[in-house]
Amino acid sequence: MKRGKELKLDINPNYKIKIGTVDNKNPKSIYINLSAWGELKKNEDEINYDKVINSLRKRIKNNINKNINIGDFHQDKYIVELDMRSSGISDKKRSYMSCEITLYQKNLIPVNKPYMVDTTTTIIENIISNCLDDQPHFTFYKTKK
Repeated sequence: MKRGKELKLDINPNYKIKIGTVDNKNPKSIYINLSAWGELKKNEDEINYDKVINSLRKRIKNNINKNINIGDFHQDKYIVELDMRSSGISDKKRSYMSCEITLYQKNLIPVNKPYMVDTTTTIIENIISNCLDDQPHFTFYKTKK
């Protein structure tokens, strides 16, 4: 019997967004998966893109700390995995970016309930507008071309 649940959300045209849980009957945690293709805004050879990606990960964590609803989620218990390979970044092609955020719930609300969809949508919109779209190095698109 399959207990997991995953929903695709169409919040922003430049990102593929999914939310889900491993066990929707007892949803102790939910995950948010954001993916896109990053294109350099301007090519600067002397930039260390490892630092840029680590800084982006840190901005996402700070944004979650500021905006998480502590009535719904544990504030000190979440995981942010940002995957973007700095070695392949060039101005000639887009680089794949994947960000998975795992949040641990207090109230065990199923991921497909409207309240949980609205709550995660707010978190996602904050991350996109304050972290991903508001940084000087990349413009993100849904597709590679």
